[in-house]
Amino acid sequence: MKNEKLVRKIVSSFKPYQGEISPDELAKRLGVSIEDILPLHANENLFIEKDWIIERVREAVSTLDFRLYPDPETLEAREAIAEHFGIQSSETVIGNGSDEILDILTKAFIDPGCETIILEPTFSVYRFCTIILNGKPQSVLLNEDFTPNVDAVLKAVTKKTRIIILCSPNNPTGNQYPKEDVKRIVEESGCIVAVDEAYVDFADYTLVEWINEYDNLIVLRSFSKSFGIAGLRIGFAATNSTLADIIRKMVVPYNVNKLAQRMVPVLIENWDYLSKKISEIKKEREFLYSQLNKNENLKPYPSQANFLLVRVVKPNYTAKSLQTKLLDKRILVRDRSELPLLNNCLRITLGPRPLNQRLLKCIKEIFSEDKK
Repeated sequence: MKNEKLVRKIVSSFKPYQGEISPDELAKRLGVSIEDILPLHANENLFIEKDWIIERVREAVSTLDFRLYPDPETLEAREAIAEHFGIQSSETVIGNGSDEILDILTKAFIDPGCETIILEPTFSVYRFCTIILNGKPQSVLLNEDFTPNVDAVLKAVTKKTRIIILCSPNNPTGNQYPKEDVKRIVEESGCIVAVDEAYVDFADYTLVEWINEYDNLIVLRSFSKSFGIAGLRIGFAATNSTLADIIRKMVVPYNVNKLAQRMVPVLIENWDYLSKKISEIKKEREFLYSQLNKNENLKPYPSQANFLLVRVVKPNYTAKSLQTKLLDKRILVRDRSELPLLNNCLRITLGPRPLNQRLLKCIKEIFSEDKK
């Protein structure tokens, strides 16, 4: 490339974030309609009816003038979030998805050579955001039961450590970390502790109520999961107003579009409907876990998210093999085997009962066919 010498060294050698094949790509490959594809790979909320979301979007669109820029202060969204979560609007920062909040956080705290502690296995974007700034991600392995090794986390802290990122409930293991473990890390680390609670509405507790007890705690939340608008990209950070002011300095102007901002109060006004869907997801999680647990070839793990981690334990069989055969049956799941502690593990998004029954039927067929 003519201008290759102008590219930052970190970019030239950087491995970008990659998901699985998209539903559109799979449909094209198999020569079927996109409606025939069962997308159980991206932890989207499949329980909220598509038509219901479309009606809420129409409601929001009718109030907007798209000729004008979105509110750079995201005031309406912040005020709705503050009222819903029992905090102050000054204690919130809105982002183009919680992924952008992670990007903003690292920009605010990570100088070249500074360190981020990441508990592995977990969401790979944490490492992505650190490396791209010439920061150094320091991995600390979870325990075998996927709980944090708190002593190891605290031992890993150095003078260069700036942020410790905890995903709770953790993606892809699905478990929520014990509150006392998180508390020790917040109180004893002396670092910024960012707790990613993207899946917390499916779990037992949230730490939002702690944000004014600790001057180093930042809680990240998403509207992609329980609120069901992954396609509109909006998330937020909740923290004390001092840290919120610091973080907002790094937000690019007009970072969140008008429709996404307007959907926040619209969805919050419909929380009764959404909370019923959350209850359905929890109930379906128990069903799918119990059914998968009956299959001698699989080991599902308990989850407090909207997905299950499932290990393939059939001798001489791999998670990749099962994933590939499910693709042939038009079902997308995520292979997580490349992550530490997760050899032969798939991550499967929860769907409504008919979709889960289709998944179970296909898995049974695959293992039956392999016996022949």
